[in-house]
Order: sequence, then structure tokens, then C-alpha cells
Amino acid sequence: MIITLLFTRNYFPPEQASKVGKKYIDWLKDNPPDKTVDKTLCILVLSAEDGNIMVVGIGQIAKGKEKEALMAATKQNLFLAREVEGFKYKSEVVLDFTEAYKIIGMDAPDI
Repeated sequence: MIITLLFTRNYFPPEQASKVGKKYIDWLKDNPPDKTVDKTLCILVLSAEDGNIMVVGIGQIAKGKEKEALMAATKQNLFLAREVEGFKYKSEVVLDFTEAYKIIGMDAPDI
């Protein structure tokens, strides 16, 4: 079974953290997640090397829904970028470790 993931990174200045939090809640009120497209596996908050806050989201994309998942993430991130000064983002569709090994014709090592 191929597992496709949506990997997003959001960066913003620490002084914008509460604004990002509030705007994200506003976004969710009008745009509830569509669990038929992707399912959130985890959201991590950490510091970036440049002193910004970095939020990493990892979601599992439903089969054949890569385009929809990337579009939804991009719409959300564009909304936040327009609303929050200094907000930056990057979103990528990626394969998990075991599936990536299958592409090169190998079984992933047990780690």
C-alpha cells in the first residue's frame, strides 16, 4: 500500500504567534478539514534557526487526492500569508520511507 503524505512547514516571527493562532481558528470555522482528502497525523511546533517559529504539519493523503490536498493547504497558507506579516510556508507531497524504497526496487531496512 502506497502511503502519500502532505508535509507543510509554516514560519512566522514569535511576535505574530497569537495572531497566527487566532487566524487559524478563523480559517477552520469557515473551512473545516475534509477528512476524505487527507487526515492530520501530527502537528509540531518548534523554533527555526533564524529565530522564527516553525509549525510542521504531516497529513496522510487519501489515494488519488494529492492535488486536492495540496490545493487546500495552499489556500490556507495564502490566507495566513495575507493576514500575518512575516508568514512564510512550504508544502510538499512526499512518500513515506518504506514506499520510497519500493520506487528504487528495494525493501526498506528494519530500523
